[in-house]
Amino acid sequence: MRRRIVVPVLGALALAMGACVPPDGGGGGPTTTIDTGAPTAIAGASPTVGDAPLTVHFDSSGSIPGTGSGLTYAWDFGDGSAVGTTPNPTHVYDNVGTYTASLTLTNTGGTSTSPNITITVNQDPNPKFYVRPTGTTGAACGPLANPCSTVIEAQANAVANNVHIIRVAGGSYTGNVALASNMDITGGWKQDFSEFGSTEVTTIFGTSTSPAVTINGVSNSSIAGISAQGVARTSGDATGILVTGGSTGVAIGSNDAPQTVVGGGSGPNATGVLITGGSFVNIVNAKINSGTTTGAGRSAYGVRALGLSIVNVTLSEVTAQPGVAGTGTTVGAPAQAASGGGGGRGNNACGASCGL
Repeated sequence: MRRRIVVPVLGALALAMGACVPPDGGGGGPTTTIDTGAPTAIAGASPTVGDAPLTVHFDSSGSIPGTGSGLTYAWDFGDGSAVGTTPNPTHVYDNVGTYTASLTLTNTGGTSTSPNITITVNQDPNPKFYVRPTGTTGAACGPLANPCSTVIEAQANAVANNVHIIRVAGGSYTGNVALASNMDITGGWKQDFSEFGSTEVTTIFGTSTSPAVTINGVSNSSIAGISAQGVARTSGDATGILVTGGSTGVAIGSNDAPQTVVGGGSGPNATGVLITGGSFVNIVNAKINSGTTTGAGRSAYGVRALGLSIVNVTLSEVTAQPGVAGTGTTVGAPAQAASGGGGGRGNNACGASCGL
């Protein structure tokens, strides 16, 4: 008798399918990796609100660079200026308005643009002029976009344009600075004037014939955050800052600025700050030294007030170097005066001028 063998088709298909799957650990066919290396742009900015001209620091540190290569940065500041191409640029908005800034990152994996940042630039109620050693000269210097190179010229331009605040970056400047009325001068600013710099020192030097700063007949003015230094004098007394002419409402130094430093230089009667002529001065957060006096019988003064002047010194350090003693000399006995009249014959004893 002949037997028939029946193999279920479903089972055969299952066996065939099972045979197509390689066992664990076995080799398989080639695999395809999809490149998902596009960047993710995230932009930050500080500050986002302020007065013109407004300096804004942009930051891309929150972004994800992706795994693609050739990453590039493109900052659109929203004011029509050139695109920024560095990771963390600084940009100045000179004009009042509202601006939209964004960052675009691009690599071989793709492109990403950050959410917009709104920058609001307001009108400065107290406009300012600026000074730094690399500034320019001329009647147009002073605004943030074109700082002056000297304090003297910046103040002259500020007075002409009804500006009452001057910010001076660290560096060395030559005086004599004749402080104007209703003027506020502060030093110690960074070169971009964004804030005070811990290593920025603003030094104003006097000349061989004048102090570093003179305040004559001035009202409602201040100078702070500077180092006012007298130099060796060829004429006149050595003085760092001279206040005279009945000046009132004058402040030297401020708690809101770096410490003010004053030195009288070298010369007769060396004086850090000399206040005379019935003037009224407040000295705050200052370090004042007389400098070195020269000449026999000369004194040295940290702060000296004369002529009914008044000075208030607060939170400050005042020192004076030794004076110079006078020169001794040997003086003989005075000569005997000529004999007076003899008084004879009824004349008066009136001295050598009498006629006999």
